Amino acid sequence: MALLSLEALGTITWTGTGTLSAAPDIPEPPAGTPGGSVTPPEPPEPQDPPEGVPNSVVRRVSEIMPAPALDARGFPVNWTPTSVVDVEYARFQVVVEGVDITYYAGAPLPIPQWTRTEPFGSAEATIEVPQLTPFHALPAWCIPGANVDIRLRRLTGAILSRFAGVVSTFGHRADAGVFTLECHGILFVDDLQLRQPAFLTTPRDIGEVIADVLTSTISRRHSAVAPVQTGCLTSVLGGWEPRVTGYIQQLLSTAVTGGRQWTVKCPVRNPQIALKDTTTISWTVSNGQRGVTVDLVQDYSQAPNVIFGEGVGSDGGRWRNAMYPNWRPDNTPAYPNSNANQTMHLGSTDAGTTSGAGVSDWQRKVGMPATGRFTLADRARAYAVQTAAGIQRDGIVGPQTWAATFGTGSNTGTLDCFYMPLAYSPQVMPRRYGPDGANLGANTSYNPDVMRVEDKIDFGDGVGKTEGTRAAREILAREINPGWTGTIGLTLDPEECSRYEIQEGSNGRIRYFRGAALVVHASQVSYGESVVTATVDTNARDYPTLAAIRDRERNATDPAKAKVKRLSSGSITEARATFDAESPAGHIPRHALFSNLWTVIRIPAGSYGSIVRTELTTSGSAHPFAAGIFDRPITAAGMLALVGNPLAAESNPWSDQADALDAAGLLMSWGWAKQPAGYYPGEYSDPAGEGSSPVTGRLVDDASWDYASSQAPWLWVAEIAAGSCYIEGRFWPGVS
Repeated sequence: MALLSLEALGTITWTGTGTLSAAPDIPEPPAGTPGGSVTPPEPPEPQDPPEGVPNSVVRRVSEIMPAPALDARGFPVNWTPTSVVDVEYARFQVVVEGVDITYYAGAPLPIPQWTRTEPFGSAEATIEVPQLTPFHALPAWCIPGANVDIRLRRLTGAILSRFAGVVSTFGHRADAGVFTLECHGILFVDDLQLRQPAFLTTPRDIGEVIADVLTSTISRRHSAVAPVQTGCLTSVLGGWEPRVTGYIQQLLSTAVTGGRQWTVKCPVRNPQIALKDTTTISWTVSNGQRGVTVDLVQDYSQAPNVIFGEGVGSDGGRWRNAMYPNWRPDNTPAYPNSNANQTMHLGSTDAGTTSGAGVSDWQRKVGMPATGRFTLADRARAYAVQTAAGIQRDGIVGPQTWAATFGTGSNTGTLDCFYMPLAYSPQVMPRRYGPDGANLGANTSYNPDVMRVEDKIDFGDGVGKTEGTRAAREILAREINPGWTGTIGLTLDPEECSRYEIQEGSNGRIRYFRGAALVVHASQVSYGESVVTATVDTNARDYPTLAAIRDRERNATDPAKAKVKRLSSGSITEARATFDAESPAGHIPRHALFSNLWTVIRIPAGSYGSIVRTELTTSGSAHPFAAGIFDRPITAAGMLALVGNPLAAESNPWSDQADALDAAGLLMSWGWAKQPAGYYPGEYSDPAGEGSSPVTGRLVDDASWDYASSQAPWLWVAEIAAGSCYIEGRFWPGVS
């Protein structure tokens, strides 16, 4: 019989009919389409128009206007310029992949249309090439990813970059029938790659994170970015957002230092992280002059004077600045003996306890005469307490009975809470509050005539409440005054320069605006063949923020569109009220355990939530232990019936009794004979029973688990240790 090689057979699959068939070949991934050079060719020197081609020079026409005299209706009378500039000024140059196409095929291109934004600089451009018909073969420079430069050459010789980017789309536009190049700005090309989620949560300076993100872009068309220290920390680690408009813009939205916001500038192909310049005046126009259209509004509904916030600290715990005015620390008396193995029994006296008052304290709590000596009547009362609590009935007051008597963990008041703003104007707060949320009385600064406007910022992962509060106060200081926002359209040039030289991030002066000179900051500039339109804001906010505000202005009366998320408002969490990581909830107070006996306490944790970190520590003596968390009441007797002593079990009782434990409300458990808790940071992993790490008495578990209390706000914590000791711990809440 002939033998076949495996290579000859290829991939064999089972058809389910008793025969074998060869699987179809999987094609190799196709090669990518070649594009423009990663290192852009140096643009050539601008050329003059070929002989016989009309001069395509850009003229600069500027008029300086005096203060107007107004008629009875408030309009200028006989308003004429005091001086006029009208000169030939500059020519445009369009370069694609190192080829100057300004006069392609002997004819001038129309003036391109392009947009620049703050942050990021060059955003998008449209270049029409009417010389190319559908019958022409594409020229060598017309390739996807080709580097594009739009430059303005002054007749005096200076050359200014107006746009730098790459070709993303080309072809004949259906609306105009003209061959067109659509271009991405040089940093917006990075948006074609996504920011992957990261695993490290160590807070870092925003200036370092942004530099890393931009510099790590594969095949980037811009230079590396130098990191800077902004003083603003973050661990917002990404979640498949576009790198620039998603991830970096989220970081910049809360990066404010000393009232000034950080931005990413990109003059040509060299991005820089810098504070915004909000003082230097670069251009001036006059309100109402010919060739200048001023469209500005103020919207106080977009000027928050109260800012709430939330975030996730570097330890994974969620904070929302919740206040618990009706809370008090657990006032259960500590177990009266320093040795948890020591108990109070018939004949014991106060003098025999470490506290010197252990017997009397217990007698008072159970309603017995406080004689300081444990009597037969006290033993009978101890039996009753033990019976009611479902714990071992021996008439002896040990850690179990002490915890059951005093309700260890649950003597804390209520978890009723409210959320305090991170930053606010005193004029809109009717009451004064203490650090713990206690109502301190009426606020004398409160002014009911001031309209209260609230906002909420999600600061994301790795930002603690201290950093979030600092950022909120900076943002409030900037945005409490709504400022003037809108657009300035120019078919005439400003006093100092050509309108094509107005740049994003620059500051302009509008003379005679409502009786004064108004300074505005350009967050976006759109350039066309005759009109240049600047989107401006007196508060120097980023263009995406300003666009959201302006969208809100237009939709303010539309109920379907009234709720527009501001840029800085993230979507990291749902609006569920769970306890803060910085709140007193989720704490397991220090209490005693008697060797190999279950103790159950209840602790407040809210109605529902998600725990991202669990910590339990034994002290006095470090011992291995086991623990379980329940959403409903459970007794020590119930634990004994369900799982016995897991530290002495032959097999894992948490798994063996899974159905019964689930019915009893088990949420999470740790520890049994062959895998006891209490070895962190090592582990007890040898099935033969030999621990490879020393006993530390600590458990730290970063596995998350969800809960919903059947008797809110309580959870029940059951613990058992291999020796008498003390135990305490904490649950860290996360995103719910």
